[in-house]
Amino acid sequence: MNFLAKFERSMALGAACFRVLMMDKEMLVFPLLSLLALGVLFAAGIGPLAASGQLEVFRQMLEENPDVTQEPWFLAALFGVYFVCYFVVIFFNAALVTCAMIRFAGGDPTVMDGLRSSVRTLPNILAWSLFAASIGFILSMIEDRSKGLARFVMGLIGTGWKVATYFAVPVLVVERVGPIEAVSRSIGILRKTWGEALISHFGLSALYLIPVAGGFLFAFAGGTQFDVRPLFASVLWVMAVVFVFLSTLVISTLGSILKAALYVYAVEGTLPSGTFDNRLISDAFKD
Repeated sequence: MNFLAKFERSMALGAACFRVLMMDKEMLVFPLLSLLALGVLFAAGIGPLAASGQLEVFRQMLEENPDVTQEPWFLAALFGVYFVCYFVVIFFNAALVTCAMIRFAGGDPTVMDGLRSSVRTLPNILAWSLFAASIGFILSMIEDRSKGLARFVMGLIGTGWKVATYFAVPVLVVERVGPIEAVSRSIGILRKTWGEALISHFGLSALYLIPVAGGFLFAFAGGTQFDVRPLFASVLWVMAVVFVFLSTLVISTLGSILKAALYVYAVEGTLPSGTFDNRLISDAFKD
């Protein structure tokens, strides 16, 4: 499939997801809550260290001995941060997927519906976060230490892992299984439906060109005006940041909606009328 066809199909899928989002705009709250939670956790962790001066001591330690990043205690701390971030993102993403599932079933979801579902599924989310974060962390560490062909191979393995776990969150939300079963079910759904075609036809990813292009245009326009009208240039730069943030927020939400829709389509073979065009979903993953 050429780029133009892929982009056109991504726009059609994006439009279908957007219609669902317009029915339940509160879905945008979940990625915002995720960012807020991560920000609070970051401030709670870094704030006391900065206030006590330990952060500066640690920075100096890194400058004097860069090999400290290979110490077991440092890797353990790094994994802890990785796991917490992973858990927060999965928790709120699972809530978003739940709301999408409720909409597909003909209901009218609320933010509390999604949060209550994630709380009920908390043991599964914790287990999955620990399992997936461990795999992702190990693969990332090996890739960072690899060179040449080995690094390329590790990159492919990492991509394969992401593809294999594509449906893991919807599986957790609906079926509430353990990590191993979640991976197995995710792979099974891929094999049953589109398999490898999912990689090359994941058209919604092309929509990320919108924040990139829009942000660049605002930033470029600001750069051309800085010498003449610095205040106006600053406004344009702020607009660039806001545009990138908001459009990325919307697109990431659309991605979760699409993932939920594809899961329902894969399991049930159809979607309720008024949400997605079943032919669009089916044709989007044909070779």
